[in-house]
Amino acid sequence: MQRTEDSSYLEHINLNDKSIYFNRMKDMPANYYHWHQCVEILSVSQGVGIALMEHQQYTVKPGRIFIFPPGKLHKVFVEQDARNIYHRTTLHFNAPQIEQYLRDFPRQQMLLRQLCARGEKARVFDVGDVQPVIETLLSRFEEQLKSQTFSISDSAFLVMQLISLLPHQAQATGQNTFSVSIIRWIETHFHQRCSLEDIASEMGCSRGHASRRFHEETGGTIQEYLMMRRIRQACELLLHTNSSVRDIAAQVGFSEYAWFITCFRKNMGKTPLQYRKTYASV
Repeated sequence: MQRTEDSSYLEHINLNDKSIYFNRMKDMPANYYHWHQCVEILSVSQGVGIALMEHQQYTVKPGRIFIFPPGKLHKVFVEQDARNIYHRTTLHFNAPQIEQYLRDFPRQQMLLRQLCARGEKARVFDVGDVQPVIETLLSRFEEQLKSQTFSISDSAFLVMQLISLLPHQAQATGQNTFSVSIIRWIETHFHQRCSLEDIASEMGCSRGHASRRFHEETGGTIQEYLMMRRIRQACELLLHTNSSVRDIAAQVGFSEYAWFITCFRKNMGKTPLQYRKTYASV
């Protein structure tokens, strides 16, 4: 997983020869916006916090599974202390590659496509009733990964079992908080000139109040989110259009081309052209 301490909103996952990256994480905080080039399934076994995704805020809690398709922006914020230890399991995988091994299971193959294709919505499922089964499944998979005979088909079988345990529909609903209102406003205005004053005015409060409320609810700043949203859109345009870097800078809200290059390099660890060359074919 490639990420520097203060940059790289893209966490580029280095999938192994089994086409999956499996990680059981304990006592490791998470508090930054990011996305992946592949699918992420997050299963929470302990700890409480919030997740920001799809311009909504969701509660992170045991018995809840999050599915983030490729390129889907999200942030998980858990204030960890002795009474709130954050334990979770993440699976990252290339959905089209896994899908090939489910040809004999057309229903699960279609479900995988619906849940995990690029452009699909991120989803949240409450799985408390089957959480013990899921934990057993993940523990068994963790052991199997150590075997030299473990293959891509085994990874596909795990993913198939996991998605088969999900409810037919995502059940969790998002919360309409103050920070969500700001995020939604930014979503429709990030490509324009917008300052903290503009945002506070739209929210009907002072700059200080807007900043404090946003930080209290998300653990981050409004400026950080605005910058991240612009950089995220720039990445999409770099990978999926032939627009020039200068045109992309203007399209995502940067009035000064040089400042865009500086911000992009600081946050992504590469210049826009280097990013396009590295990831356009991934």
